[in-house]
Amino acid sequence: MKSRAGISVMFMTFIAVSILSLIFISYYLYLTQYNLSASEAQRIYAEAAQENLEVILDRRSGEVLVNNTGGIGVVIKYLVGLDSSGGVADIREPPSPIPVPVGASIALKDGQGGISFPRGELYVMTERGNMFRAVPGGYKFEIEAEPSSISLGRGGSAVVTLKLKAILLETPEQGVILVVADPSGCRMTTTTTRTNIASITYSTTTIAGGGQVIRRYVCAEPGPAGRCNAWELVNIIVAAEDVSIVIVNASLTTETITTSEEWIRTPGPITMTFNARTRATVITPITISAQQPSFWNTGSECFIWFKVLNATSGSRLAEAGVRANAGIP
Repeated sequence: MKSRAGISVMFMTFIAVSILSLIFISYYLYLTQYNLSASEAQRIYAEAAQENLEVILDRRSGEVLVNNTGGIGVVIKYLVGLDSSGGVADIREPPSPIPVPVGASIALKDGQGGISFPRGELYVMTERGNMFRAVPGGYKFEIEAEPSSISLGRGGSAVVTLKLKAILLETPEQGVILVVADPSGCRMTTTTTRTNIASITYSTTTIAGGGQVIRRYVCAEPGPAGRCNAWELVNIIVAAEDVSIVIVNASLTTETITTSEEWIRTPGPITMTFNARTRATVITPITISAQQPSFWNTGSECFIWFKVLNATSGSRLAEAGVRANAGIP
C-alpha cells in the first residue's frame, strides 16, 4: 500500500509540473509572437514615415507622373478616386504592383498596361498604406543674370549671360516663352537755362538835320604814279537832312529746361519653345549697348530688368535685374 501511495504522489507531481511547463511555454510563445508583431509594426510605421511621392496630373497628355522624393523605395498598390460630394471611393488595382525606387520617376497612362484611372479626385496608395493626391501639373521658371553689375561708356557694350531654369510638370499648350530686356528706367537728365524774348515794342522818332563840318586830309600836290607829294587838311561842310529812326524795346525772360534721354539701347527679345514636360537649364548670352545721347552723366546708375513672359498670355513668369553704371565717356 505504501509503495502504491508513493507512486501516486510522484505521478501527480509529474502531471502538475507538466501542466505548469505547458502554461509557461504557451505564455512564452505568446510573448515572443507579440514582441515580433510589435517590432514588425514599428518597422512598417518607420518605413511608411519615409515615403513621399510627388504625384502630378498632366491633363493634356492624360498621364500621371509619379516622382519618388522620399527616402525609401515605394510600391504602388492601388489607384483611388474619391468623390467627396457623394462620399464614394473608386478603388482600382493595377495588374501588378508598381515599384518606384528612391529618386525615380514613372509615368502612368490611363488605358495602357492594364491601368484604368478611377473616377473622382485621384490618389495613389502604397502597399504601406500611404495615400498621395495627384495635383495638376504646372510650370515654373527661374532666371539669373551674370554679372549682376556692368559699367558702360558712351557707345560701349557689355555681354550678360542669362541662365533660365525651366520646370514644366505638364505638357504645355503653347510653349513659347519670351525673354525681354527692359532698360526703360535708364535715362540721363540735364538742366539748362535759356533766355527768351517775352515781348517787343516799337517806337519811331525823327532827328533834325543841320550843317555838319567834317575835317579831312586831301592831296594838294599829286605826284607821279598816283602818289601825293603834299597833303592839306581842309574843312568839308555836309548838308544833313532830317532822319527818322525806329527804337526797339525788348522784354527778356529766362527759362529752365530739363532734358531726359535714354542711354541704354533695348536689345531684341529671345524666343524659346518648350513642347513637352522637362526640367532644363538654358544659358544664352545677350549684348547690352549704350547709346550716344547729346550729353553724358558719368556715374548715372539704373537697373536693366530681364523678364520671362508667356508669349500667349503675356503673364510674367520670372525676372532678374542687372545694375548698369555710366562710366567715363
